[in-house]
Amino acid sequence: MKCPSCFSEDVRRSRRRGPKEGTALRLKHQAPFRCQECGLRFIEKVEDGDPSAAPRRLSIADYLGLRGWARRAFSDHMILGTLVTVLLALLIGLFFAVALGWIEPRFLLPEAASR
Repeated sequence: MKCPSCFSEDVRRSRRRGPKEGTALRLKHQAPFRCQECGLRFIEKVEDGDPSAAPRRLSIADYLGLRGWARRAFSDHMILGTLVTVLLALLIGLFFAVALGWIEPRFLLPEAASR
């Protein structure tokens, strides 16, 4: 691969910037590259023979485009743990709302409402 500006072959993969670039480029099978000679950052299609194109495990932070402190703070375990905690809190709240009579169960089940 050559740089479109200076035609140097000293080109390396660059990090994706943000969730939009990460998702859009993955769907198009493209990747950002940076020329080591002139510093130009450009986007090219990734060839199948390219060793950097080999499939690898992507974390949630990769898909969200997180880098730096955000990537360290928002690990997969923390993101999934937060989602599970919120879901569990909603289910517990729903249980108590039904148990205390704040919500009538007939609104939750369509077959009970038709009786």
